[in-house]
Amino acid sequence: MNLCKKNLKLALWSAPIGVNIGIFSYLIFSPSFNPFSSLSNFERFFQHSVSVNLVDLVIWALIGIIFGCSSLIYRIETWSITKQTLVHFCITYFLLIILSILVNEHEWNWYYLLDFTINFCIIYLIVWSVSLIRAKMFVKSLNRKLHQKNQN
Repeated sequence: MNLCKKNLKLALWSAPIGVNIGIFSYLIFSPSFNPFSSLSNFERFFQHSVSVNLVDLVIWALIGIIFGCSSLIYRIETWSITKQTLVHFCITYFLLIILSILVNEHEWNWYYLLDFTINFCIIYLIVWSVSLIRAKMFVKSLNRKLHQKNQN
């Protein structure tokens, strides 16, 4: 039960992070480009733009939950970092493809899939590289502190 509560708490914390990142990216890229904008698909179902914006917020929350919950993979200590990264990449990639298909079903084609894949890989590589650099800096800092403590 405790593990279930932790996972639910993680999902609840991840959703607003996804919403904030979604709003931030929307402000930067919209109206010229927003891969997760549901306006084109959902405008025919809703009479008000507020409803469309609420759907966008739900989608962004789901994206936050996908990334937040999939980060649990990095807590599996018996797996190598390579295996963790590959599994995390596959889970997030395929779940985002499914979500994107649901949101943009009439726009999906091979070009969109290729574009989505390239953009996802570039963004994933950037975030992964920054995370790796931060982890290495953290390990160096810990090693430095241990070395100083051992000298005293």
